[in-house]
Amino acid sequence: MSGSFWNRNNVYKRLPVDHIDFIDQFEDTSEMVNGYLSDELLYIQAVQKLKTRQTQDKPIFQFIVAASSHTGFGLEGLQDRSKISIDVGKYQDTYFGHYLEAVNYADYAFGVLLEKLKQENLYEDTVILVFGDHNGLPMVNEELEDFLQERHGEIKEIDRKLTYTRVAAGMRIPGIEPLKINKPISKLDIKPTFSILFGLSDGISLGTSFFGTKDYVSLNNERIIAEDSYFDEVWYKRSTGEIIDEENCAEDQKQKLIQRVQNMKEELAISLSTNIHNLLAQ
Repeated sequence: MSGSFWNRNNVYKRLPVDHIDFIDQFEDTSEMVNGYLSDELLYIQAVQKLKTRQTQDKPIFQFIVAASSHTGFGLEGLQDRSKISIDVGKYQDTYFGHYLEAVNYADYAFGVLLEKLKQENLYEDTVILVFGDHNGLPMVNEELEDFLQERHGEIKEIDRKLTYTRVAAGMRIPGIEPLKINKPISKLDIKPTFSILFGLSDGISLGTSFFGTKDYVSLNNERIIAEDSYFDEVWYKRSTGEIIDEENCAEDQKQKLIQRVQNMKEELAISLSTNIHNLLAQ
């Protein structure tokens, strides 16, 4: 993407970043998908850059932003559509069908990234974290609802909200057996997790480690997602969508819910002070 996207050119130059590679720093731009460099070409060249900058005694952190599965999902510019291996059936030529095809291509391209890392002997000593930065489809989409109802039955309002807030995420740590983390985690938890893995000082973080005990996350719209409950002005049971009667809860459960809401508001106050009121510069 270009340096003007989300003002990244100005922001990154104020950070201790050694190399910034926007679209004009990539030699091969022969395939542009939806106006961005295709995931496949991006990954191939990103590994080349990583290999060039690698040294034996200095670990490298590389952040890659891929965009081929970004909305509107049509994959305009993709030169070889045989790289889409999914048959979307009755959803062909719908917005939801285009979404499925775009995510399928993104999966193919991510496989290319992994293979390139292996070819360059980088895979075995590299921690890899992949995550989506936000929702793909709108909260209400007729084809998505049809798809979910066929597989899971009735879709409740709380199901729509939770589906809208979820993003794909996975991490590979060399030498560690696969582990599924069932509790809610957020992007705020990435920094403290990496700090633990790499033996770095965490400093100030709003998040906590993926492997910690915190079992809920706060969203920037004053919602809270916990393992068994969801807060949207009032608390709901995730399993049924029923409102939780706080007054008739056991006292320890009631205090836990109250404390979570208080913590959420404190976290958002800090976040707003940092991002909007420029607290760090004061």
